[in-house]
Amino acid sequence: MIGIEFRMEVNATRLQVALDSLPDEIRRRLKIKVTELTNQLLHRVEAREPVRTGRLRSLTHAYIDDNRAKNYVRGRVRVLRRRGAHNVAAAAGALEYGSTGRRFAVRAYRRRGGNVSAYNRRGGITELRFLRGPAATMLPRARAEIAEVIRDATRDALK
Repeated sequence: MIGIEFRMEVNATRLQVALDSLPDEIRRRLKIKVTELTNQLLHRVEAREPVRTGRLRSLTHAYIDDNRAKNYVRGRVRVLRRRGAHNVAAAAGALEYGSTGRRFAVRAYRRRGGNVSAYNRRGGITELRFLRGPAATMLPRARAEIAEVIRDATRDALK
């Protein structure tokens, strides 16, 4: 009989399954399931993202990591930072988590029509939860589906 020990760690937006050892057959099945769930999450995140210019959506990507050395298969949906340009990931974080209503200084800058003097601006962006919301709603189903993959692979290995 093959015994596979695994632990599930869950918080509001993350499901992590840790196995003491990850046989190739289970790794293959988990990678397929994690890819499927991550792609579903990407579509849900894109559906909830604010769309004004499309820049945020163009920088939102899904990744599947299969790390044999550290013994995990992981799927992630992230907003990437563009090199050499405005940090869109930081702006996406402000949209995701919101901001306080505190005032902050804005330095003077040039614009086509002339110069803009320094001024104080009030924050107060309400959180949109476009990343955390879909992840939280998918979590119970993802947990059940991943546990089922592990049970099926274990059951097949015993035959």
